[in-house]
Amino acid sequence: MKKIILSALSAFSIVAMAQDPYLNNTTVNTSDIFGTSRFVGMGGAMGALGADISAISSNPAGIAMISKNDISLTAGASWLGNNSARNMADGTHAMFDQIGAVVSFRNSGRIRNVNLAVNYQKKANYNMSFFGETATAASWADQLWGLADEAYDNRGSLYGRPDTYFQTLYGLAETSGLFNNSIVKSPTDPNSTLSVSRGSLNAVDVNLSMNVDNRYFFGLTLGVDNVDYRRGTDYWEQRTDRAGNIQDFGYINEQIITGQGVNVKFGAIVRPFEEGTLRVGFTVETPTWYKLSYVDDQSLSTKYYWDSKAGVAVYDHAPGKYYDHYVYGLSDSYINYLEYRITSPWKVRAQMGSTVSTCFAWGVEYEYANYGGTSMRYPDAYGSSVIDNDFKDMTVRMLKPQHSVRAGIEVKPVSSVSLRAGYNYITSTTTPKSFWDPFFSNNALSYPTGLDYMNLSDVQLFTCGVGYRHKLFYADLAYKYRHQTGMYYAFDSFYSNVDMAAIPVDLSRHSITATLGIRF
Repeated sequence: MKKIILSALSAFSIVAMAQDPYLNNTTVNTSDIFGTSRFVGMGGAMGALGADISAISSNPAGIAMISKNDISLTAGASWLGNNSARNMADGTHAMFDQIGAVVSFRNSGRIRNVNLAVNYQKKANYNMSFFGETATAASWADQLWGLADEAYDNRGSLYGRPDTYFQTLYGLAETSGLFNNSIVKSPTDPNSTLSVSRGSLNAVDVNLSMNVDNRYFFGLTLGVDNVDYRRGTDYWEQRTDRAGNIQDFGYINEQIITGQGVNVKFGAIVRPFEEGTLRVGFTVETPTWYKLSYVDDQSLSTKYYWDSKAGVAVYDHAPGKYYDHYVYGLSDSYINYLEYRITSPWKVRAQMGSTVSTCFAWGVEYEYANYGGTSMRYPDAYGSSVIDNDFKDMTVRMLKPQHSVRAGIEVKPVSSVSLRAGYNYITSTTTPKSFWDPFFSNNALSYPTGLDYMNLSDVQLFTCGVGYRHKLFYADLAYKYRHQTGMYYAFDSFYSNVDMAAIPVDLSRHSITATLGIRF
């Protein structure tokens, strides 16, 4: 791994910043389905079938198939699967997934109706918690020590290090007594991680659509996304000094990402055969241009206290005594803060669906998005926004295109009751050789604020649902099981001299939603 020269930060920049492709992908990737219970029950495969307000983001032309005014609201609950945190309350959450309305202006000419629609809908659920533990001789402290040595080329001596060093994770670790070559780690010493994330990615979509001759349908949707991501990581490691004293320590990292983004979606649906019910759809979605802010708060709990006069960390032999060390407090003047912009990839969707009489409907859909093309901008010393080309190169190395396939069916045993089922397969965006390298030369990563990362598997979604229709009123229920696993690494073991074993994590999630609506 090459050495780097840490760039000087401008007067308005904060002394430590960290943003990586893993975190960017977590906040903007929408590898899930949300919306009305009918939409979810059919696995979101309604891009060609339309006639549901949640198609506003899948294929905007589907809104044109609604020939009446429509108002709907969706809420429910989700809970985690097998690998939830020790506190099960962390894994169960109420959800408010959707509320929207369609106003249909009907006409007797070739343009049968023009519709306006507004819909609030969830796009991604960040709620997740897991606990993992392993025994290994690999140490988080050794990895961080090696990174600091490579960055400053004078490990073991504070001479020549800038003052900003002590507002970084390197400085936090050193003043907390972790950089100590008298401490060794046994293969039986435990490492553990408790990670809890909260929040969601939500969108407000405004749609204009039209129906031409009941054969050609066109729609345009303007979307405004809102990001609210919060994650807390509690890492604990046990080591032993040469005198046999246990030198365990705990590291807590709090991350908050908030902001907004905008995108535009254009969709078309065609009935290729005038007397047939087959529908073919196509959607193009522009990148979402996000403007986000990142805040980070870090602390270490060790058996050492910092002797400022001597400039060394001193071990306290008192049993059960720990000292808390902080590098950034959210109310401190040294907040780790970064404003930046992310441009997500273009998305294209091809859709097909049909109905058989009035008792059966089916739909299939394919989506392509190259997350390796996600780009990042940040303010430079002159207040302008510039593309981070180094960061883009790293993203290309770590992330790859995502392919999504959705399928769904609806059966009506009687005219007022519908039974639904759906399936999604969504490929992982992580390349086989992906790993988090915090020692990377670019301004957004001047200093690391965390070392952990997770490589995710493909996603499978299984859905089912039931619905009831009256003349004006309708009600739907849907169940969704989202299955995904991950390989969690507390750090990359390049500098630890011992391989850090991955901790397998089950990220499966269950949810149930109910939709109430009126159509008039």
